[in-house]
Amino acid sequence: MVVEKGKTAVAVVTQEFEALSHTMAANAGRVALRVLVLPYPLETRSEPDVRKIAQEHYEPLLDTLGATIPSRG
Repeated sequence: MVVEKGKTAVAVVTQEFEALSHTMAANAGRVALRVLVLPYPLETRSEPDVRKIAQEHYEPLLDTLGATIPSRG
């Protein structure tokens, strides 16, 4: 049984797990689960590269959540 809580959720996965995330969401009755996909692999990248990926995906994550993106002034 799926219980609606009215909470926004986004799964954040790497490309390696994108298909699995959709399958698991569908199996749990959450076919509309929003998924934000990051590049794969992350663990072999340098810290500056991972930070750049995080910065590039920050606003898309907020947008996917339906959050207001803070102004940078």
